[in-house]
Amino acid sequence: MLKVAHIITKSEIGGAQTWVKDQISLLDKDFEHFLVTNKPGWLSERVSVQQTLFVPGIEKKFCLKTLFKLVHFVRSNKIDILIASSANAGVYARLLKLFTGCRVIYVSHGWSCIYNGGRLKKLFITVERLLSYLSDSVLCVSEKDRQDAIDIIGIRDKKLAYIRNSVFPRNIVRKEESEIFRILFLGRLAKPKRPDILIEAIDDLGDVQLDIVGDGPLKRDCKQTQNVNFVGAVSDFDDFGRYDLFALVSDSEGLPMSALEAASAGVPLLLSNVGGCSELINGNGVLVDNHPDEIATKLQWIKSNYKAIKEQALHSSAEFDIRNYRDSYISIYTGRH
Repeated sequence: MLKVAHIITKSEIGGAQTWVKDQISLLDKDFEHFLVTNKPGWLSERVSVQQTLFVPGIEKKFCLKTLFKLVHFVRSNKIDILIASSANAGVYARLLKLFTGCRVIYVSHGWSCIYNGGRLKKLFITVERLLSYLSDSVLCVSEKDRQDAIDIIGIRDKKLAYIRNSVFPRNIVRKEESEIFRILFLGRLAKPKRPDILIEAIDDLGDVQLDIVGDGPLKRDCKQTQNVNFVGAVSDFDDFGRYDLFALVSDSEGLPMSALEAASAGVPLLLSNVGGCSELINGNGVLVDNHPDEIATKLQWIKSNYKAIKEQALHSSAEFDIRNYRDSYISIYTGRH
């Protein structure tokens, strides 16, 4: 059985970490799995793997000592395939190929070199393009990511693979009708998320209740209002059936796992028109620009047309089942088409 090492910079709760957890569950009978991350955390506590290597240096600036520690781990465990799911991890994984000859898959969960590069954006894009030559495949989780890889970064099409993010099916529970329209925001309160804009949008909507599930540095910048409830971080949240709408306002995304989970549970979506979010909307919700007035207007439209939107959300929920893509993942990871 082939040995696969999943490399991810941080073990904290997040979309990329959820993706790794689901991959290990989906392919538990197909590969022997190993995990490399910074320290014990949400991800390492929720996966069953042959061995986990904790390397604090993986989340910091590039370090030769960290690289050679990873080389030793890969060689001693005779790893066949490396799957990297974050930018720092992606740098180390591609360099590991030079020392170990492993097959390397880099997974783009949204191109940080494009969206978060700042003044060094051109340099980061160049580095990403050069690293693609050390990748056996670059797996994009949205069609938008794939197109950006070609048009902006300059990665060759033959290096790219695309499988839309998906999740294990959620229980579909029809929420009881209520005078209060309940909205869920689920995610870490850190950039690029914009809970502040969503809070401002619903400030004057008296019949709307927003629950914000998550924690992080942006909480202190969020306005405290009567119709907003800060729930805090909830591990393995799966209570989507209590809500009429899932809302995610963000400056950038790949294909957000929290939105996929809500869609799988048959909950209508309101998403920022960024990254691959448009690929999740097909009559089951709306896309918005990040302006409070537009979001408020779209919310009122959703409420007025809710029955039809909800029915479409229920109808399309099965599209997001990760089990439909098992063979495709195996094909990309092994290179056996």
